[in-house]
Amino acid sequence: MFLLTSLSFLVMVLFCLAMNKHREQVLTKTLPKVAILLFRPLAWLALLFIAYLSVALFGWSIGPAFLFGALTMATLLLIMVLTYRAKIIPQLALASLLIAGVSVLSH
Repeated sequence: MFLLTSLSFLVMVLFCLAMNKHREQVLTKTLPKVAILLFRPLAWLALLFIAYLSVALFGWSIGPAFLFGALTMATLLLIMVLTYRAKIIPQLALASLLIAGVSVLSH
Protein backbone atom coordinates (compact mmCIF):
# COMPACT_ATOMS: atom_id res chain seq x y z
CA MET A 1 0.00 0.00 0.00
CA PHE A 2 2.95 2.34 0.66
CA LEU A 3 4.06 1.81 -2.92
CA LEU A 4 0.68 2.80 -4.34
CA THR A 5 0.31 5.79 -2.03
CA SER A 6 3.79 7.15 -2.67
CA LEU A 7 3.44 6.76 -6.44
CA SER A 8 -0.02 8.33 -6.26
CA PHE A 9 1.48 11.29 -4.44
CA LEU A 10 4.03 11.69 -7.23
CA VAL A 11 1.23 11.62 -9.82
CA MET A 12 -0.74 14.26 -7.96
CA VAL A 13 2.38 16.44 -7.69
CA LEU A 14 2.83 16.16 -11.46
CA PHE A 15 -0.79 17.20 -12.01
CA CYS A 16 -0.23 20.05 -9.53
CA LEU A 17 2.85 21.27 -11.38
CA ALA A 18 0.96 21.15 -14.67
CA MET A 19 -1.28 23.98 -13.43
CA ASN A 20 0.07 27.53 -13.53
CA LYS A 21 -1.38 28.65 -10.21
CA HIS A 22 -0.04 25.70 -8.23
CA ARG A 23 3.32 25.67 -10.02
CA GLU A 24 3.87 29.31 -9.03
CA GLN A 25 2.80 28.46 -5.49
CA VAL A 26 5.20 25.51 -5.22
CA LEU A 27 8.28 26.48 -7.24
CA THR A 28 10.38 29.61 -6.98
CA LYS A 29 12.18 29.11 -10.31
CA THR A 30 10.61 29.17 -13.73
CA LEU A 31 10.75 25.94 -15.69
CA PRO A 32 11.30 25.48 -19.42
CA LYS A 33 8.10 25.34 -21.45
CA VAL A 34 8.93 21.80 -22.63
CA ALA A 35 9.06 20.53 -19.05
CA ILE A 36 5.74 22.18 -18.24
CA LEU A 37 4.09 20.62 -21.28
CA LEU A 38 5.34 17.17 -20.27
CA PHE A 39 3.92 17.22 -16.72
CA ARG A 40 0.34 16.33 -17.64
CA PRO A 41 1.07 13.45 -20.08
CA LEU A 42 3.65 12.03 -17.67
CA ALA A 43 1.09 12.18 -14.87
CA TRP A 44 -1.48 10.31 -16.97
CA LEU A 45 1.06 7.65 -17.95
CA ALA A 46 2.13 7.23 -14.33
CA LEU A 47 -1.52 6.97 -13.28
CA LEU A 48 -2.10 4.22 -15.83
CA PHE A 49 0.99 2.43 -14.55
CA ILE A 50 -0.23 2.68 -10.96
CA ALA A 51 -3.62 1.28 -11.98
CA TYR A 52 -1.89 -1.64 -13.70
CA LEU A 53 0.36 -2.16 -10.69
CA SER A 54 -2.57 -2.13 -8.30
CA VAL A 55 -4.42 -4.79 -10.26
CA ALA A 56 -1.25 -6.83 -10.72
CA LEU A 57 -0.49 -6.79 -7.00
CA PHE A 58 -3.97 -7.23 -5.56
CA GLY A 59 -6.14 -8.59 -8.37
CA TRP A 60 -9.29 -7.23 -9.94
CA SER A 61 -11.38 -7.89 -6.83
CA ILE A 62 -9.63 -5.46 -4.47
CA GLY A 63 -6.97 -3.73 -6.61
CA PRO A 64 -9.18 -0.85 -7.83
CA ALA A 65 -10.32 -0.18 -4.26
CA PHE A 66 -6.70 0.02 -3.10
CA LEU A 67 -5.93 2.31 -6.03
CA PHE A 68 -8.69 4.77 -5.17
CA GLY A 69 -7.77 4.62 -1.49
CA ALA A 70 -4.15 5.42 -2.28
CA LEU A 71 -5.17 8.25 -4.62
CA THR A 72 -7.46 9.66 -1.95
CA MET A 73 -4.76 9.62 0.73
CA ALA A 74 -2.17 11.13 -1.61
CA THR A 75 -4.53 13.86 -2.77
CA LEU A 76 -5.52 14.72 0.80
CA LEU A 77 -1.87 14.99 1.81
CA LEU A 78 -1.10 17.19 -1.19
CA ILE A 79 -4.08 19.47 -0.49
CA MET A 80 -3.04 19.91 3.13
CA VAL A 81 0.57 20.66 2.22
CA LEU A 82 -0.48 23.05 -0.58
CA THR A 83 -2.62 24.92 1.91
CA TYR A 84 -0.05 25.37 4.64
CA ARG A 85 3.51 24.71 3.35
CA ALA A 86 3.52 24.62 -0.44
CA LYS A 87 7.28 25.19 -0.78
CA ILE A 88 8.15 21.76 0.69
CA ILE A 89 6.29 19.80 -1.98
CA PRO A 90 9.40 19.12 -4.12
CA GLN A 91 11.16 17.65 -1.08
CA LEU A 92 8.10 15.55 -0.24
CA ALA A 93 7.97 14.30 -3.83
CA LEU A 94 11.59 13.17 -3.60
CA ALA A 95 10.90 11.50 -0.25
CA SER A 96 7.89 9.79 -1.80
CA LEU A 97 10.06 8.50 -4.63
CA LEU A 98 12.51 7.15 -2.05
CA ILE A 99 9.67 5.43 -0.16
CA ALA A 100 8.45 3.86 -3.41
CA GLY A 101 11.95 2.56 -4.13
CA VAL A 102 12.29 1.09 -0.66
CA SER A 103 8.87 -0.55 -0.92
CA VAL A 104 9.81 -2.15 -4.25
CA LEU A 105 13.03 -3.49 -2.76
CA SER A 106 11.21 -4.88 0.28
CA HIS A 107 8.92 -7.02 -1.90
